[in-house]
Amino acid sequence: MATGLMPQSPVPLPACSPTDAAQAAPRAEVAVSARVPVLDGLRGIAILLVMVFHFWSYGVVLGGTLWDRVYSRAAGVGWTGVDLFFVLSGFLITGILYDSRNDAHYYRVFYGRRTVRIFPLYYAFLALFCGIVPMALGLLHHPELAPIHDSTTAKVLASTYTLNWYEGLKGFNIVSASLRHFWSLCIEEQFYLAWPFLVLTLTRRRLMALCGVLMVVAFILRIVSYRLQLPDAAYTWTICRMDSLAVGAIVALAARNSDDWRLIAKWATRLTLPALLLVAPLLILQDLKTQFIPEQFALSSLQYSLLGIFFGGCLVMAMCAGEEGLTHRFLSSAFLRFFGRYSYCLYICHLPLIIVGAKIGLHSDRLAAVLGNKLLAIIAVNGIAFLIAIAVALASWNLFEKHWLKLKDLPFLQRTQPRTSNQ
Repeated sequence: MATGLMPQSPVPLPACSPTDAAQAAPRAEVAVSARVPVLDGLRGIAILLVMVFHFWSYGVVLGGTLWDRVYSRAAGVGWTGVDLFFVLSGFLITGILYDSRNDAHYYRVFYGRRTVRIFPLYYAFLALFCGIVPMALGLLHHPELAPIHDSTTAKVLASTYTLNWYEGLKGFNIVSASLRHFWSLCIEEQFYLAWPFLVLTLTRRRLMALCGVLMVVAFILRIVSYRLQLPDAAYTWTICRMDSLAVGAIVALAARNSDDWRLIAKWATRLTLPALLLVAPLLILQDLKTQFIPEQFALSSLQYSLLGIFFGGCLVMAMCAGEEGLTHRFLSSAFLRFFGRYSYCLYICHLPLIIVGAKIGLHSDRLAAVLGNKLLAIIAVNGIAFLIAIAVALASWNLFEKHWLKLKDLPFLQRTQPRTSNQ
């Protein structure tokens, strides 16, 4: 979720229309302080997908009506937004690291700036929902409304960004719903810790080759995890989810070479739609995941690889979209960019908010009785949940996050001028 999941958008590439994408080549230099509108738009799509998925999972009581089935099918694929976040993280972080390889304070600047962006909100959330809120509700004699009832083990692992390994081994139900979505933040943080060493050590070509190897290894390890009856591990373990991060990294590295960019732009136009057409039936068959036949181990693993390729292709085509084109205008819309800008806090807080809301009656079953219509109740659940989450995100940004981000202006966290390279 490039978040702490979401780093700043660092790569202003020249626009090109989809018809001449194969001939387009970006500049190698990177202005790390700039924001690219289409990347904020993609981030906005990712967080909207995830939020709708969780609001459906915890705020909607399903029935057998047509609207229930339609909504369930649409919202049920929202979990794929996490893979879009992974692709964006791989792209953005790899670009930042590669263009600062000649920086005398390469590690200090990268880790310092990541710490300022990620840690304050993350640990403030853990302190609030693991300590302050349960304590306050206990004093008010309403402990049943507490959004978290986790073991010390889960809290320690969450605070060290290793909760994803615990969830993969023991299953998602081992932690409370308010923390379950933190598995992706753990993967991102582990990626941030390890990737700078590899980017600094390997040449661009070898790094691209490594990304290809990681994609194959992740695919194989997911199959192994399924065979070992560890389906949650295939979903949450870092070594099993590196392919989407690797796809984003390949796009970033290709963007530093004109010939490679022409090639990847050409293949993006050829692979994106086929990847979508192949992954769609696999997503529809998600309900069969507990009834695997041997061939389904590979099919279930394949869907994650296809999602990485699909979102990687979308990223390339978004970067190539002409400013006057429909794609650029859509992704640069104020609506999507708004959600992209506040996606980090929205990702962290939206799930516990809907869980608490459901406990006090903010779910479709209760609202249907009030409104007299199930469809209106589903719309109301999503609308109210979105408004509350947006209000929290705006308050968090203006009262908390942006003040921490001022630390990026400190002299020892400043990057030197990025180099130009066509290596």
